Amino acid sequence: MSTFRYKRPQIAVHWLAALAIVFLLVTGTFVLADLPNTAPKVDNLRIHMIVGALAAALVVSRIVLRRRLPAPPPVAFERMAHAGHLALNLVVLLLAASGVGLALQSGALDAVLGSGALPPDFKAFGLRQVHGLLSRLAMGLIALHVLAALYHQFILRDRLLPRMGLGKP
Repeated sequence: MSTFRYKRPQIAVHWLAALAIVFLLVTGTFVLADLPNTAPKVDNLRIHMIVGALAAALVVSRIVLRRRLPAPPPVAFERMAHAGHLALNLVVLLLAASGVGLALQSGALDAVLGSGALPPDFKAFGLRQVHGLLSRLAMGLIALHVLAALYHQFILRDRLLPRMGLGKP
């Protein structure tokens, strides 16, 4: 068992990114998807875009910090863990890119900035389907990430969770 613990900036960025991403997935799926494309949706989209940009910046920060700070010792299933982290980071960045593309393509960015109107339906844009598919993929990867962390902590008992700030080091 290792006593390795990520540095405080890594822990903070990880949990801030996790909160932002979960917020985006929940509100995008259960709030934005059901709101008609009228004026009240603009404020919700503005928040979604700001938090989405923050989530993307946090993921980029995580990648930079991971490359600059000491690497953790290997764990069981290290290759799978590495592949899972890469996939999750890539999907979140692709979600941000598809969101930016959709905002530009649909005119939603202009509407959010106050100089345009929302389109009648976002489903008319191909990037909306891409964004939705990526969000479902992100949900699946997050579920696997959480299950893997719990498996390490409670089945393998290799004290993985304290590395990311949960529990005593």
